[in-house]
Amino acid sequence: MDLFTLKTDYLSRLPVGSYRVTDYCELDVIVTKSQLGRLRYVDLTLPLGVYIEGRLLFLYDPYRREIYSTHEQVDYPNKQNISTVDFLCAHSRDFHDPDSYSLKSEDLYKLPSDSHWREFGLPKVKSSATFLLRLVKSLNVSSFQTVLKKSRFLTDLKGWADVTKCEYSVEHYGKWMWSNEYMMTCHLPNVSEGELLQLITMIEESDELEDFRFLIETEASILSLFILGNLKRGDAVGVFQYEIN
Repeated sequence: MDLFTLKTDYLSRLPVGSYRVTDYCELDVIVTKSQLGRLRYVDLTLPLGVYIEGRLLFLYDPYRREIYSTHEQVDYPNKQNISTVDFLCAHSRDFHDPDSYSLKSEDLYKLPSDSHWREFGLPKVKSSATFLLRLVKSLNVSSFQTVLKKSRFLTDLKGWADVTKCEYSVEHYGKWMWSNEYMMTCHLPNVSEGELLQLITMIEESDELEDFRFLIETEASILSLFILGNLKRGDAVGVFQYEIN
């Protein structure tokens, strides 16, 4: 999808009105229908939402290659159901594996040694928590998982799960019975967007959390998403691990 196609094939079909246009990170403007067609410098690696009177009218989702609209004249021609893994293979590159990260993660999370690893470049954003919220929502993330020592963050994470009534499990982790490491898994389908933002903000602000993953149930297998680097610096990548049966 390029900006010209988006504007001429889709945005041009919207009714006359005054719109709020946002990419949920840096772009947030109020425009008329004529100004909508003259938008420039739109980052199409980010979602693009068009609202009218506070109601979402149009959404371009770059992560799933989908367009959603409540307006009947906006139709996505030749829409196909695309396998998530097929999409990742087509729109990613081989993981460059800094410091043998994949080997460490395979050991930590007991992943298959013949796993497939791919990476996506992520944009530089002002609000990393807001961007990650849109990303995990768009990819239908089902769970959050981390391995960490008994700590303040583990206590805070359990407190968040108890308050939000998020289904979770905490399992003793480590080879030795006296190990103070634990694996915590939070199941997210019933968590609201605001509660999910709280979790992501906790992750972003934690000094104790060194490794975590989001789990996505795909058509072929369970896919792991790791976030490496810093979104605010602009050097972040999304790293995906998956196996094909």
